Amino acid sequence: MALAPAARATFGSILDRKSSEVERPRPLPVGNYLCQVKGLPIFDKSSKKHTEYNEFTLIPLQALDDVDQEQLAEAGGLAGKIIEATFYHTEKSIWRLTEFLNDCGIEEGDLTIRQRVELSPGCQVICTIIHEPSKDGKSVYANFGGSAPVDEVEAE
Repeated sequence: MALAPAARATFGSILDRKSSEVERPRPLPVGNYLCQVKGLPIFDKSSKKHTEYNEFTLIPLQALDDVDQEQLAEAGGLAGKIIEATFYHTEKSIWRLTEFLNDCGIEEGDLTIRQRVELSPGCQVICTIIHEPSKDGKSVYANFGGSAPVDEVEAE
């Protein structure tokens, strides 16, 4: 659904606001969310160690029962929110990506990890949000903390 021209923020319009009008966004509360994978993930390399990784964009569709509804309302609800899930391509951590793909319901069969990643758009998965403090201790970030299959949560 496209936004109306007045609702669409442009780079110039953001900079034309007064500083006093800017508020720090509140993070999504901790807990589990039903999410959908939006498009294909980004393939990139980290800036420090140049480690290859995938970054998935997840759209939260529904907050589950363990999410504080009052905090969710204070964060502005789910509309327009995204969750980024990053998986590094190293021998010690590639299992996290394969576990995520399993949780997305993508059968392994004879497929490579790359082929399974290519099947991820539109898949639904349960994502856990955790809070981590910023390095300066002045704010808290809502980060991807793990995943679970949708049917596992429905069975509880």
